[in-house]
Amino acid sequence: MNKFAWLGFLGGLAGAGPVFGFVIPLADRVPCVVADRQDFEMPDRVRLDGWIGARIAGNEDVRLVNLDINRLLEGYRHRPGRQSWDGEHVGKWLHAATLAWVNTGDPKLRAKLDEAAAELARCQLADGYLGTYVPKDRWTEWDVWAHKYNLIGLLTYVHFTGNTAPLETCRRMGDLLCRTFGDRPGQRDLIEAGYHAGMAPTSVLEPMVLLYRMTGEKRYLDFCRYILRAWEQPNGPHLVSRLRDHQGVNRVGNAKAYEMLSCLNGALELYRTTGERELLAAGLNAWQDIVDNQLYLAGAASVRERFTADHELPATDAVGETCVTVTWLQVNAQLLRLTGEARFAEQLERVVLNQLLGAQQPDGAAWGYYVQMEGKKLYTATLDGQCCLSSGPRGVALIPTFAVATDGDGVVVNLYDDGRASLVLRDGTAVALAADTLYPADGGIRLTLTPAQSHGFSLKLRIPAWCRDASARVNGAGVPLARGADGYAAIRREWRAGDTVELQLPLRARVVLGDHLEAGRAAILYGPLVLAADEALLAGTGQRVSTISLPATDPVELGVTPVPEPEAVRTWPHALAFRVRVVAGASAPAVEKGDVIATPLIPFADAGGTGSRYRMWLPLTGSIRNPNLLLTGQASCSDPNFDATGVNDDDGHDRGWVEETPRAGEIWFAVVLEKPVAMRRIVFVHGRTEDDGGWFDASAGKPRVQIRRTVHGEWETVGALADYPATTAREAGSLDAGRRFELRLPATVTAEAVRIIGVPACGNRPESSAASCSELQAFAE
Repeated sequence: MNKFAWLGFLGGLAGAGPVFGFVIPLADRVPCVVADRQDFEMPDRVRLDGWIGARIAGNEDVRLVNLDINRLLEGYRHRPGRQSWDGEHVGKWLHAATLAWVNTGDPKLRAKLDEAAAELARCQLADGYLGTYVPKDRWTEWDVWAHKYNLIGLLTYVHFTGNTAPLETCRRMGDLLCRTFGDRPGQRDLIEAGYHAGMAPTSVLEPMVLLYRMTGEKRYLDFCRYILRAWEQPNGPHLVSRLRDHQGVNRVGNAKAYEMLSCLNGALELYRTTGERELLAAGLNAWQDIVDNQLYLAGAASVRERFTADHELPATDAVGETCVTVTWLQVNAQLLRLTGEARFAEQLERVVLNQLLGAQQPDGAAWGYYVQMEGKKLYTATLDGQCCLSSGPRGVALIPTFAVATDGDGVVVNLYDDGRASLVLRDGTAVALAADTLYPADGGIRLTLTPAQSHGFSLKLRIPAWCRDASARVNGAGVPLARGADGYAAIRREWRAGDTVELQLPLRARVVLGDHLEAGRAAILYGPLVLAADEALLAGTGQRVSTISLPATDPVELGVTPVPEPEAVRTWPHALAFRVRVVAGASAPAVEKGDVIATPLIPFADAGGTGSRYRMWLPLTGSIRNPNLLLTGQASCSDPNFDATGVNDDDGHDRGWVEETPRAGEIWFAVVLEKPVAMRRIVFVHGRTEDDGGWFDASAGKPRVQIRRTVHGEWETVGALADYPATTAREAGSLDAGRRFELRLPATVTAEAVRIIGVPACGNRPESSAASCSELQAFAE
């Protein structure tokens, strides 16, 4: 019986439902020089059925299989597309949908894959061009980028389906790139063919490496080496040299995170292929810098799509781009395979259980672009206007490839979820693995191993860094758990069919104190889960996520208690919420300001799933002096479609932005209170200053502070921001992002609403204008 027949047999033995091992991938013509320490696992060998598994199922059943192929191909059939990057969606879909089909064997999805691959190939022009641009605009913005994703999508399809018809389409794309770009006379500079210091077009490195391995054509490898040279040109991002020398990701190119991580994935793929060690060094140094200086608690990275100054990680202001989340996941998966070290799997659990699933609408139908640490999750299901909607499904579809794996010693468990796997060890021995668990709702995990015959090998278990007292029993007898040099706890023995391992990872609450921009705040975690307050669960308390604070930093004093997640927000039958003692910052019918009340927090991945506001970092009660009187109010602005939540959340690092097109009148930001309060000092914090506006035009009058004394009363100007700089419609002058302006009133006033109002600026884009507000505050003294 061959190994694939064994996989089918063991799949049935493990009760996994669909037959495992039905896909035999197409072999590469060129073997890799560097052997992976940990194997990429075929998605059809792993079936997850717990919380992660439910999200994987939604990704396929609700999103991928229902996407309209005609919309994906529209920009190719009728060039140009709706927006300049419209061409990337079909390749991303092919990549994610192929992996999802391999995982499930869904014939409906396979039929759609065959149709999409064939129809995309028909859109290729005679010279090999497969972008969405008209001839006069070629190679100016995002069409190399679109070729990258078309190559990734089609090569993935060819590799797993064995249908080689699209391979000729890929060759013609590759040949066109090789003819067009290079450092020989008459060729174009690839760095100049797109954005972000050339990192966008040069990220085509990854599929060009794959195309070389699949075809064996040396010209594709030569093109990859040209990209390495281009990176070090004077106009290049200096990606390898700077990272090799530990200069940090925020000093590479223009620090654009998504494009840089995409390039790193290509560099690591090239290292696997050729063994050039400086490429691995660059990847490892970038990883360490991101973990040490650029990573959010939930596993996100990027502020306004870029790596920023070390530790400068605001909770809002377009942070946590999902494209960055997915490419960060890919970098960790690459390094896990190359090194076999558990530290990369640790980051994979962190990002999957928190930021990635937090970016996915719980039913899988839509995705968030920026998924911030507080605010609202603005999910969208339409491809117009954002790229993350097509990136997110790729991240989810990749999870089965690293959740469990094999290496030279045996079986490796990286993620814990209920499910089944049928694996083949490197010596050809087939092993079925069944995991029965409610993790991350429960720390008990029962693993059942069924090798095809009794066999000696290691079972490597990842013991999370947060877990200090893990324990395990094999067939009822205790065994020691000690992390080895690779970070895993290995149990080596002669395994027989039906052997069981009972692993206990005790789940406890812990409090992380904020620093830098989050000083004076704290976040609560439970096991691997980052928790958040959700306004959907504050009903009846009279509180908002911006009005509660933590009275202590000890989880015992906070009384953190797991309870079933309320039905209104429940995304999984076993999901937990966590009751926590908080201090009320606002009076309500049944609550007085300053009362200690109990309220549930929920996992960040579920928070905001109903459209409600949420918040991860909560202020410590002792850090609040002379509190902002507007915290309990309702924020709004002159644009009814803008979520003004951040205007009164006491996080001065968000950069709320309101735009008018065409330019007309004034823009305002306001906070309305439930009842009038006495105030003496009003503070406005400027948001951001961009080339296309974002400030008030002081030549038309300094921004004014207005109050409304009674409900439905008239707005009354109480002063102007006298120290606001001498800006104009086109020039911001000395105005920097986050600058604070204060109006001290000559006497205390009582008001139920406050607003800042002025004429917005247009910058270098006269057809529209914009102003921004980071914070609007009022104080009694």
